[in-house]
Amino acid sequence: MHRNRLIALAGVIIGVIGLFIKSLNTDGEGLLETLNAANPDFPDGIPTIWGGLDTWAQVVLVILIIVVVVIAVRPDIARGLDRNSSMIVAGIGVALLAYAVIKWMDAGDKADNLQAAFGQAAEGGAIPAAFEVSRSVGFLVLIVGTVLVLFAGAMGFMGDVEE
Repeated sequence: MHRNRLIALAGVIIGVIGLFIKSLNTDGEGLLETLNAANPDFPDGIPTIWGGLDTWAQVVLVILIIVVVVIAVRPDIARGLDRNSSMIVAGIGVALLAYAVIKWMDAGDKADNLQAAFGQAAEGGAIPAAFEVSRSVGFLVLIVGTVLVLFAGAMGFMGDVEE
């Protein structure tokens, strides 16, 4: 299999792994269900990155992943991606990277909001301490996967497809 096809598939696999990592990290996760019962402003848990996506985004994401995989494994896999396939894969990589960065920024806002809510709950005596909340490493894994997809598509513009 040609290296840019392998890189595209590796990017998809790494990105999918990132999607199934929780979106936020906090030591207070075990208290969220109880806090949610007392105050519905608290989430009842921390979803994976995938679980935090809107349904339309999940559908589009699955379609884009399928397109990259089909392009990467279609015959003649010993050759690199042709110019049109490279353009499609690179375009999908750009779109996925942009959306991953947007969701990463959104997770930062959610982390700040949850940390503030933990602070208020701690001040009110509902929990023993205000827990810190941060974005998870899942976003880094997801972004690395999307960059690999983008790079695999861009490789088609850099050289001969038979290399």
